[in-house]
Amino acid sequence: MSKKILIVFVALILIFNCLPVFAWTPTEGLTSSSVVLMDTVRGQILFEKNAYAHLSPSVMCKLMTALVTIEKTDLNAKVTISKNAASFKGLNLVVGNQYTVEDLLYAVMLSQGNDAAVALAEYVGDGDIQKFVRYMNTKAKELSLKDTYFVNPTGLYEKDQYTSAKDIAVLVKAAISNNTFNLMFGARGFGWLNGNNSSILTNQNTLFWSYKGVDGGKIGTNTNPQSISAVTTATLNEKRLIAVVFNTNEENAFSETAKLFDYGFSKFYTGVLVPKNIPQRSIEVDNVKVDLVSKIDVYYTYPVGDSFINNISFTPNEKLKLPLNTETIAGVLKYTLNDNTVIEVNLYSDKTVSAPEDYISKIKNIVTENRDLVIIVGILAIIELVLIAKNLLKFIFKAKKTRTQK
Repeated sequence: MSKKILIVFVALILIFNCLPVFAWTPTEGLTSSSVVLMDTVRGQILFEKNAYAHLSPSVMCKLMTALVTIEKTDLNAKVTISKNAASFKGLNLVVGNQYTVEDLLYAVMLSQGNDAAVALAEYVGDGDIQKFVRYMNTKAKELSLKDTYFVNPTGLYEKDQYTSAKDIAVLVKAAISNNTFNLMFGARGFGWLNGNNSSILTNQNTLFWSYKGVDGGKIGTNTNPQSISAVTTATLNEKRLIAVVFNTNEENAFSETAKLFDYGFSKFYTGVLVPKNIPQRSIEVDNVKVDLVSKIDVYYTYPVGDSFINNISFTPNEKLKLPLNTETIAGVLKYTLNDNTVIEVNLYSDKTVSAPEDYISKIKNIVTENRDLVIIVGILAIIELVLIAKNLLKFIFKAKKTRTQK
């Protein structure tokens, strides 16, 4: 290869490396009617489409049924199947047979399991399904799910029952902090024994086997309107994301979930917003300078190449007085991100700060801190005073005697 050709070849490589790379973005060819991509650190929404639209809650009902059951009962408890529960489609549960709560939870999480959901609702609700539904709605309020209302535990169509993609993501973010829920949500399969018949329940979310890093998932089938809801979590480089997708086609729901994960993992970082033990602000308390630090590393998710911070404000604690310890909140650092996420960071004094002392206080402190030594010195001083007094009396007596003799 001649020198000129080599130079041209190298130049072309440099030119092409400098050209912008046009990667897929979520808005290109997206067929899903409602979508949310959320990080699990603090629930930042990385991408959304119709996130607050009211939708059929099939998958949401099953997820909430599982979470409420886990929080309210023992996994090893035995549930006797009622005629009502057995009448629902699912795993063909047999009237009068007993199953553990754990077995029925796996049935709910890995399959449609309407019969299992009703059986759990009856058990936890003491035979009253509506009591269980009230538990579901109470939990929804606790998690601030403003676009969700439950009427039944199965997700079968009811005109007054609804949810949103955003609320599903919020629920999953909260629920995966429960180890039992997280374990079941991440299960690919479970051994199922129904009377004398045994089988393997397999998770219906096929992304477990087609997308690297998937560690949680469930799908739901909605009838009004007809759609598939896919809920999936995936972790890459210690960053876990949640994707919720509603689509009329199951294959499209999974493929677009994968594209959302590609986008989230390649275009966003999760890093430290405020490092612990590094001074963030300084304030004066009773004319003494105090450095303030965070006690923990505070993380957030941001787009590659962008701080993503819209505003920073600081509010000091106006009631501070010396002495000041390291457990008192001395101020709050407030970050507002470009997606309107608000992160408040409590700041504390980096060390204990004592109040300025006068001379009397210093003497008192010295005496208190060196009590034994002060006692010894005091005793020696008294002995010395006695000796001085004794010698003084001798001198006076001797002087009087001398005067008398004269």
